[in-house]
Amino acid sequence: MRLHGPAFKALRKAQGLSLRGLQDATGIDRRYLSQLERAEVDAIEAERADALAGALGVPTEAIAEGDPTVTAEAIEAPPIEMGDDELKRYTPEQIAERKWLPWTARKIRELAYARKIYAHRDGGRITLTREDIRRTSTLGAIEPFQGPAA
Repeated sequence: MRLHGPAFKALRKAQGLSLRGLQDATGIDRRYLSQLERAEVDAIEAERADALAGALGVPTEAIAEGDPTVTAEAIEAPPIEMGDDELKRYTPEQIAERKWLPWTARKIRELAYARKIYAHRDGGRITLTREDIRRTSTLGAIEPFQGPAA
């Protein structure tokens, strides 16, 4: 069984996995995975091919036989089940103006740079999605006291 290195690397990257992440998902040593990516391995055992195929979400044959038709572009991306507004990124000024968080735009930026809130650095600019805002707003949440068990 032959594995094509570039196709394997494309599959791993398409799933957003690092070599360490793939190692954790499969139990296969990361040095061996690196050799697979460089096409330095002529044959791959069936158990390893099964583990890799499961972690990468492709048929075992794609790994074991090195199917050249399976590329990062050929893997179907999972459908996004949310509205376009869920994907929109908001600037700290927009968030402060709408009062979605209890801080000024400057404070939001400072907290984002300090990695104390959920945010994105898009080309050096701080932006937040609605999910980031939701997750950030729960950071300081206080759970109500239930009282002693009866």
